[in-house]
Amino acid sequence: MKKAFILTVALTLILTACKPQAVETPQPETVDPAPPVEPSAAPEPTPTETPPVTLTVCTASLPETIFPLTGPLTTARERLNALLYPPDYTLGNVWLEPVAIQRGQMLVDARGELVMAAEGVNVRPSGCRESGCTITWNGLDPLEMDRMVVDFSLRAGLTWSDGAPLSSADAVFSYTLASDPSSPVYGWAEARTESFSARDALNLSWRGLPGFTSAELERFFWTPLPSHRFDPDPDFSTVAAETSSYGPFALAERGEHELLLTRNPGYPAPAETLPGVDHVVLRALEGGAAAAWEALQVGTCDALDSSFNLVEAPEVLAAIQSEPGYEVRVETEGSPTQLVFGIRPAEYDTINNPVFAERKDFFADSRTRLALTQCIDIEALAAQTGSAPAVQAGLTYDPAAGATLLETVGWVDHDGDPLTPRVSQNVPGVFNFTPLTLTLLAGPSPFHQDLAAGIAEMLGSCGVGFQVHTLNLPELYAPGPEGPLFGRAFDLTLLAWQRPPGGDCALYTSWAIPNTTNGWIGTNIAGFSDAEYDTLCSAALLATPEEVDANQESVQAAFAELLPAVMLVAPVRVEVWEIEAGSW
Repeated sequence: MKKAFILTVALTLILTACKPQAVETPQPETVDPAPPVEPSAAPEPTPTETPPVTLTVCTASLPETIFPLTGPLTTARERLNALLYPPDYTLGNVWLEPVAIQRGQMLVDARGELVMAAEGVNVRPSGCRESGCTITWNGLDPLEMDRMVVDFSLRAGLTWSDGAPLSSADAVFSYTLASDPSSPVYGWAEARTESFSARDALNLSWRGLPGFTSAELERFFWTPLPSHRFDPDPDFSTVAAETSSYGPFALAERGEHELLLTRNPGYPAPAETLPGVDHVVLRALEGGAAAAWEALQVGTCDALDSSFNLVEAPEVLAAIQSEPGYEVRVETEGSPTQLVFGIRPAEYDTINNPVFAERKDFFADSRTRLALTQCIDIEALAAQTGSAPAVQAGLTYDPAAGATLLETVGWVDHDGDPLTPRVSQNVPGVFNFTPLTLTLLAGPSPFHQDLAAGIAEMLGSCGVGFQVHTLNLPELYAPGPEGPLFGRAFDLTLLAWQRPPGGDCALYTSWAIPNTTNGWIGTNIAGFSDAEYDTLCSAALLATPEEVDANQESVQAAFAELLPAVMLVAPVRVEVWEIEAGSW
């Protein structure tokens, strides 16, 4: 189903306040005037109590937990984290300090991978910030490497909702819990951390493993947990049941269908978050988008969050947009869906000449990949699927240029019929007269089916024979070597990877190719490999805050030129807020 409609894109959602409902004041009845009386002292005025202001945000389902370290990061969870556990810290000094390396210790090598210090590891010695000065250690000579140090300072004056002061010990307690390898939250940041310690009541220092540097410093601050409420060695499940908070709001009640938050009286400057609001209710509603819109109209809700997936209910969204008094807010959400080229199938790993392979070498020439990209109208795909066009530098929709470039590569229109596929003529690695007929593997979701149909039509206009093969998700994502994606046995496919730390370039490094040596585990299902790209990506992954902009610009330019994949469209989330004149 096509979902073409116009949405106003707001890249920052701002929670704003609502005011109490106005109360009608009854007018006094007309009566005969009473006889005049002598004036007396005026009575003292009775103070009028201002009713509390409640903001009700409706959602399709309540979060399973408010614990900040676990559970999926849904829209409702993001909102709760901002109200209960805001990132109230500031960054201080950031520097590199040299440390001596011993055999057997964990470090990060020159390409950004976790390794053990041993003979043959390629590393950046102390003072080295580029690929040209890396060395391969022999395991014997003295070696110094740099480790990153970052200082954090908590906001002064914060207290837990039980009145206890927030301290740096609470952040260390959270890190200690998360950094246990048996913890369900142990992950990328914990694995690259050497220590996270308190310097005093409000100040902390983080130290990374030798060789590791990053511009994403916020990943190395752990959301504080109330250490004063637990023994030194608590059970994770016990801590996960804790409901204390230190933010502008605290959880007051949890019902089957509602969460009630009230102001944390100890939070400084409460007007910073939802000024004028005393209570926040997060209310779960059943019945989907239509029921949510009805609830908003009758006053059951002040706002609808994005969980109702209004993009998939265009009739409801159109009705909302046609009504005055409601604001539709839109922002991109999640990673973009990519069109991935099967550049080097796994069968090429065991043969000398791809001419004799079952899958023809369609994509070895990056110009072919560029030509196909020029034939795809990403703006139109976004409109058709109710999503946002992804931003990828250096790419433009120009089907005439795409057709010309295909001719240049050797994919010729041999019969002058635009409805028949082009054929190869002196294309390296491909027998002459091989038709340019491609198969796109897609999942069964309407979103992917709509994308696939749009791509098929667009590439067909450039003389590409095209088929869409739909697989259920277990088949599509089956492990290699049997699975078509991780077994690298496809022409084209659609998928969306979760953005890795440091940037998307890590998805397509040569060491991320799934193959026999790594158990067919890796994100580079394209089989793309380029030494210069690897070098640029490693520099971007290990960039410091001062280096990151230049390094990201370089690797993004290389990605746009080499095109292992095309970023197509990103999902959007749509929220609806009631507007009251003069109050929001």
